[in-house]
Amino acid sequence: MAFSLDPKSTVLLAIDFQQDFMAGSIVPVFGTENVVPKAKSVLQAARQIQLPIVHTQEVHRKEMVDFGRELDGAEPVHCLESWPGTSFYPELAPIDGEFTIPKRRYSGFFGTDLDILLRGLKADTLVIMGALTNVCVHYTAVDAHQYDYHFFVIEDCCIGSDKNAHEAALKAMDYLQRESLISHRDFIAATEKYIGVFSKS
Repeated sequence: MAFSLDPKSTVLLAIDFQQDFMAGSIVPVFGTENVVPKAKSVLQAARQIQLPIVHTQEVHRKEMVDFGRELDGAEPVHCLESWPGTSFYPELAPIDGEFTIPKRRYSGFFGTDLDILLRGLKADTLVIMGALTNVCVHYTAVDAHQYDYHFFVIEDCCIGSDKNAHEAALKAMDYLQRESLISHRDFIAATEKYIGVFSKS
């Protein structure tokens, strides 16, 4: 079944496209060089039809009092508010008119106002891309599911910690909502019918 979208009820959610994650300087990453041009094309297509775009950004206080159990796993200290690498990756950064959501945990919903924002935007469907597939993308998709949003994941616009973890997370998300995995080409094709329809006068 071909992917389709309704710009009046769909939001593009870009998860943690931040410099340290993209460079792999915090944890090893898989697929950055292939993802960047595809994610740029997705952002361009979404902007062309004025689809709402929300960017999440993981950021922790420099005193490190808000990590919780996050450092119990494989990840070292990351995304401190004082670190340059916590900033958005320039090629995929938000522009004027787009929304940003700072977060202290993996899920974009946990302890943030993302759900309030999405309800204000009258959204019932999320299209998700970002980093890392097996961490923040996965857990945001899980919470989207539990908040009763439909979601789609642009699988070739997601960066994982490694190939196996990336693929396992995609499989887990597809288990939650059947046929939820799409490509950047699917997304761009779905926007083409709306080009000019929502353009600013």
